[in-house]
Amino acid sequence: MRNFYPKELERLLVGKIISWQEDWPIKVISDDIDDEPIENSLFFLFEEYDNEEELCSWLKKGGVRGVVVRKNSNLNVDKWKRAGIGIIEVDSINNAYVLIAKEYRKQFRVPFVQVIGSSGKTTTKEMIGSVLNAKYPSLVGYNNFNAPAGVAYNLLSMRDKFKAAVLEVGMKGPEIMRYSTSLIKPDIVVLTCIHRSHLVELGSIENIIKAKAEVLDYLKQEGTLIINGDDENCRRFPLDKFRGQVLRFGFSKDYDIWAEDIECSNFITTFKAVGNNFIVPCTINTFGRYNVANALAAVLVGIQLGLSSDQIERGIQNFKTLSGRLKVYKGIQNTILVDDNFNANPDSTCLFIREVPNISMNRPVVLVMGDMERPDENIEEYARKVHYKIGEELASIEFQHLIAVGKWAKHYIDGAKNKGVNPLKMSYYTSVEEASKNIEEYIIRDALVLFKASSYTPVKKLREILEEK
Repeated sequence: MRNFYPKELERLLVGKIISWQEDWPIKVISDDIDDEPIENSLFFLFEEYDNEEELCSWLKKGGVRGVVVRKNSNLNVDKWKRAGIGIIEVDSINNAYVLIAKEYRKQFRVPFVQVIGSSGKTTTKEMIGSVLNAKYPSLVGYNNFNAPAGVAYNLLSMRDKFKAAVLEVGMKGPEIMRYSTSLIKPDIVVLTCIHRSHLVELGSIENIIKAKAEVLDYLKQEGTLIINGDDENCRRFPLDKFRGQVLRFGFSKDYDIWAEDIECSNFITTFKAVGNNFIVPCTINTFGRYNVANALAAVLVGIQLGLSSDQIERGIQNFKTLSGRLKVYKGIQNTILVDDNFNANPDSTCLFIREVPNISMNRPVVLVMGDMERPDENIEEYARKVHYKIGEELASIEFQHLIAVGKWAKHYIDGAKNKGVNPLKMSYYTSVEEASKNIEEYIIRDALVLFKASSYTPVKKLREILEEK
């Protein structure tokens, strides 16, 4: 990795050097106050700290060469001079952070993979990372850091040891996808699916597709787009101006890769990833056709980057689910708890419901379901409709009891009742706190307890009550 010098940093950050005693080189950018400071780094102070002297001593001890602060930050300049730590002031520390990440990215000549989509981004990113790490060290973006600042954070985590990078990018409106992709400049883009997760903000599926399609402005023209062939909205993705390679995955032999011989047992899925000239046996430590599809995308990335069938097979098997994404726990009374409580949306929830018969293993099923949309009166008509439809979907499966939690969750019950579900099998609570008082009453021995909600209703707290201590 190359060094950055003070005057160059001043220019790149659109800032002003307040204090910098020598022409010290900067090799690494850092910003996490919870981690140990990094030698020869430039540290971004995103917030002011009560004990400036303690902070200054801590950074000096770690070998930090300089700090970036907001203009008029009221730092004691003499104190930082004595510590031998330079200061650069900027108008916007967030903008400066993204600008340096964009410049930092330019020095790496390794494949960058970008994952986008309405759901499954983090899981697919982790699967791809697991595959690539079977051959060479790869940077896998942290958790679901997919906003522009999170993309910058992940880019600044790159080091010479990494021979590839896998990052996810989200978007909540126009221009965000374009902005984040301009930082990454990906060689490969994976599109998992296009759902209604931003329908409230963007107004229509057409606008969602348009916002995601901004990725094509910075996907290299000689690059590769890997796309979900079974997703009807992905099939509407505008490819007329893209001159690179387009590969499709799904469950049809019409695609470049498809899945055969799918079997699920004890929340582990086996299948064969098949293409025109390859067969890769796969085992994933999770379940659901949508996760088989995510794994197919990961296999395609591995093939594109030159991994052998054995390496891909080993990498897929090493994949582990993250917290809140189909994570399995042992519960009280010999129950099994499945937590899929991270940022769910109406479409992904319907897909989840359809998988319940495949994983129930003859256990009675208890559903704990929270809101899928934010508790905003301005979206009442839309929220009521989508939750009602999910309730109708619930009527297609056998369950022991439904515990509905949140502002809109009562419409699950309305939809299920409309399809003939006995009202006595369903209970409604306005909040997690209210539900927590009664949650254990609905649990019967050996049950499979499924938790599904968006971040607006943290039913994770209910799962924690039921975990085996």
